[in-house]
Amino acid sequence: MADEEKIVDVEVEETEEEKTKREEEEKKAKDAEKRKKKLAKETVAEGDMVFVDVLGKTLEEDEANNMVFQASNVEDAKLLPNYDPKNDARYINDLAIVGKKGFVEDKIDEILKSGIKFFEEKTVDLEPVDAFGEREGKKIEKVSQKQFMKDMNNEKPYPGAQYKDKKGRSGVVLRAAQGRLLVDFNHPLAGKKIQYRVKVTDKVEGFEGQASALLGRRLGGMQSMGEMFKFDHDAESKTLEVEIPQMLMFQLAQQQGGIYFKMGASMDLQEHLPDVDTVKFVEVFAKTPAPVAEHDHEHDHDHDHDHEE
Repeated sequence: MADEEKIVDVEVEETEEEKTKREEEEKKAKDAEKRKKKLAKETVAEGDMVFVDVLGKTLEEDEANNMVFQASNVEDAKLLPNYDPKNDARYINDLAIVGKKGFVEDKIDEILKSGIKFFEEKTVDLEPVDAFGEREGKKIEKVSQKQFMKDMNNEKPYPGAQYKDKKGRSGVVLRAAQGRLLVDFNHPLAGKKIQYRVKVTDKVEGFEGQASALLGRRLGGMQSMGEMFKFDHDAESKTLEVEIPQMLMFQLAQQQGGIYFKMGASMDLQEHLPDVDTVKFVEVFAKTPAPVAEHDHEHDHDHDHDHEE
């Protein structure tokens, strides 16, 4: 009879590096939980820089037809009609400065200013006039196919095609026939009642923390890279030097050197941080260290034998 195989549990000893990493992660988790308990007792105040979890959906007569159009976490994003798991990194909480325009919708900002507590969930229902407006017949216009193709880099029109005219207006083609198009320039959600569910999930504090958050906001699906920037702030000269992570430099190089990112980020930093008039972006190209050659112990052993008498 063949010997039965025995499974023996072998305890792998934790390395010093693994132990240090584990302890750092445990401490980080404990600190985060402690901070969360502290924040839960606080009320969001005007001027606070916060992260907001927002879910936006339409309110139809038949609830089964409600449509999610805005999500800022992965689970809610799965309810979006065009959800793609490849874009999960994009579904993160929205950055907002309470009372400042340009971050979240006005109605959401009103909730933030209403005395909401951190981690408290609130909803607001909006009539079309307070949301994306009523549908207007005058915003359905005729456009020639020639004009469409001129504005859209020779793309051919078809019903459902997106269109952006030279005035910057966005619309959708309703009908295309005999060289003439009917384009709807109403907002896609015009005429719809909507609901926002809002929860403030974190508060951004400290100069570098806020600078990182503002930079991350400009990075689309790479917001987590905001924490990788290095800062040198001289409050006296009101100059902020920002070192760009090497990993990001290659991404920006494909986008005209990141000029639009740098311009937008500079304006954000100057407007929303104290003592920042000048922003300098620094790109550092460090020399890659040469690989360390492995010592051939076997060769040394053979060499020693060659000298034996």
